[in-house]
Amino acid sequence: MSSSSDITPILKDWPWQSGSFGARTLSGHDGRLLIQVRLEVGIIQLEADGRPDGNASLGFGSVLDRVRSQLAGSAAPTAGGDLSITADDACDLVGEMLLFRQRAMACAVLELWPRVRRDALHNMEILELLRTRGADSAERGRHELWRANEIKMQVRAEVAMALLAGRKSEAAISIDRGLDALKKTFVRAGALDQFEQSIEAQYLRGLRESLTLKLPASQRLEIERRLLAAIRGENFELAAILRDELRQMGSTL
Repeated sequence: MSSSSDITPILKDWPWQSGSFGARTLSGHDGRLLIQVRLEVGIIQLEADGRPDGNASLGFGSVLDRVRSQLAGSAAPTAGGDLSITADDACDLVGEMLLFRQRAMACAVLELWPRVRRDALHNMEILELLRTRGADSAERGRHELWRANEIKMQVRAEVAMALLAGRKSEAAISIDRGLDALKKTFVRAGALDQFEQSIEAQYLRGLRESLTLKLPASQRLEIERRLLAAIRGENFELAAILRDELRQMGSTL
C-alpha cells in the first residue's frame, strides 16, 4: 500500500473531540452530497441519499426494496397465508436499519431534518415488515422496542421543521401523534409498564412542554447535569438529544 493511502493529514485537519458527535458534509468527486462522521479512531463516510454505504442489494436500491419485491413475487405462501422473511433477509434488514440509524444521527447533528425524517421512516418500514412477516416471533418484541427510537427521531425532525417554518401548532400535533404511536409500540412489545419511564417518552413530553412554557432554571440545570453524565459515559446519542433539548429551551418558541 502506498503512502498516498495514509489519511493521517485528513485526521489532523479534523481532530477528534471527546464528548462530541462530529459530523460534516462535503461534495464527492462527482458532486454528490456525502456525510462524514469523526470517530476517535478515524472517519466514516456515508452517502447522503440511498443506502448509506452506497451498496445496492442485488440490483435494488435497498434491502427493504429487495425483500418487498421477493415477497410480492413469490408464489409459495406459508400455511398461515403470508410469506415469511428468511433468517438471512431478516439479518440483512436489521443491518440496513443500523446503517440508516447511524446516518439519521449524523443528519440530526447537522440539522438536516428532512433527511432525519426520511431515514427514520425507512427504518420503521423495515420494522413493520419484520413485525408482520418475520418468522421469529420471539424477536418481535425486541423489534418493537427498536421502533421507539425511530418514532423519537421522526418526531424530533418534524418538530424542528415545523418550528423553522413558524408552525408551532403542527409541532405540537406531531409530538402528540408520536406519543400515541410510542405507547402502542410498548403495548405491542408487552412492555407497557416501561412506557412512562422510557427515554423516548420523557424526551417527547419534555419537547411538548418546551412549546408551551419557559422551563425553570432548576430543570435546565438538571438537563445540563444529565448531559455531562451522558458525555462522561460516552452515550453520545443521549447527549445529542439533551443538547437539542437545551437548544429548544433557549429558543423563542
